[in-house]
Amino acid sequence: MSSAVPSTVPSRTTDEQGTVPVALTVQDVRIHFGGVTALDGISFTVAAGEICGLIGPNGAGKTTLFNCINRIYQPTSGSIRFGDTDLLAVPRHRIVRHGVARTFQNLALFPSLTVLENTVTGAHLRKQASLAGALTGWPTTRLAHRALRAEAMQILASLDLTDVAHRPAQGLPFGTLKRVELARALAAKPRLLLLDEPAGGLTHAEVNDLGAVIRRIRDDYGLSALLVEHHMGLVMGICDHVVAMDSGRKLADGTPAAVQQDDAVATAYLGRAAAK
Repeated sequence: MSSAVPSTVPSRTTDEQGTVPVALTVQDVRIHFGGVTALDGISFTVAAGEICGLIGPNGAGKTTLFNCINRIYQPTSGSIRFGDTDLLAVPRHRIVRHGVARTFQNLALFPSLTVLENTVTGAHLRKQASLAGALTGWPTTRLAHRALRAEAMQILASLDLTDVAHRPAQGLPFGTLKRVELARALAAKPRLLLLDEPAGGLTHAEVNDLGAVIRRIRDDYGLSALLVEHHMGLVMGICDHVVAMDSGRKLADGTPAAVQQDDAVATAYLGRAAAK
């Protein structure tokens, strides 16, 4: 299995004691749907400033885990902490205000809104004022909305989306819409970015560009990222470490090279021939 994305992953940042601060801690998480165990005691950590890849075959439980972190699902047991925050005690509608934002495998943009307006909706997730209030409310509210638009334009510029900022999302190329979804997540000013199959549907060239964008975002915004992805070239090229899952359990957790060579991972997902 070869990587299509050149790896330029920096080493993890350490504190004064020489240890790596932990951003996300998933501990012994289990969730059952009827008689089906979707997650069976999964545990791992994501270090501050790290890009962590979550891989596994379809049905491994990756998206279910994302939905637990994002508070769409409530685990049957276990704990999920982001820094000092117990995420399982945070209501779903407040999760963004605690520094966690997400993109989706299936685009969740508003087709009739412009690229800029879609991006601004991400900022409103972390603000008290609603988008409608910003457009029709008091002057102070409108002033705050103008500030959010200025922030959104800076994000769009960083993602090379300035030229389409005032165009409706509907009709734009799929690769462009993927970057708009990413811009909307960044507008929420996350410290942890959850990326759900960001390379899905992209061309080979677009995947290479995406890898560079994700690395740059991590560096420029000083955030941690957890991505679910089937594109092994992207995962092995940009991730600091990789967690492999199968049937709701963790198979391996380590550097991309170590996970790539793990026999259990090769059997469950990569295929022995690809692992050699």
